[in-house]
Amino acid sequence: MMSLEFEVPVKRLNNVMGVILREDSKLQWVYYREDTQSVVVRTTVSKNALQTFLLRLASAVDVPVEVTIVDERETGRAIHEAFLLRVDVSEGSYPVVILLLYNVSKFYPDTIIVGTSADAPQELVDTVLKLTIGKVNLLETEKVRSSIVDGGLFIQLRANVPSTSDKEIVLV
Repeated sequence: MMSLEFEVPVKRLNNVMGVILREDSKLQWVYYREDTQSVVVRTTVSKNALQTFLLRLASAVDVPVEVTIVDERETGRAIHEAFLLRVDVSEGSYPVVILLLYNVSKFYPDTIIVGTSADAPQELVDTVLKLTIGKVNLLETEKVRSSIVDGGLFIQLRANVPSTSDKEIVLV
């Protein structure tokens, strides 16, 4: 199971809870932030359902959201992140998930998964693949595969993780 934590406007909480209930994830807690009129939600979801869960969440939330993902492993803990957004193209507005997986380096993602609706036009895919997320320019990644799962199109990309030289100091 992977633990997800994200913040959404309180008026979107019912939509989020609907996704959590439908996707068979487990709600751990909800924290209300009066100062921002938002809620911080922590839930768990199986590793196999992560991509489709995030895409359904992006569809339901309808506002940009950053998700922190904690993957507990026997070898330790990996922290990943995802960005949920909507992208407007000439044919309409579509939910998009950009999932950054940090399996090799703690500071640079090695695997990137872009997800959107299976019926999304090519214009949307082209637009998203031109984005730069943090240090990662999606145009400079290598496409590994694409698949359609539960009504979502998921494109897996491989990023070239910069190697650290002897002169660099990594702070842990």
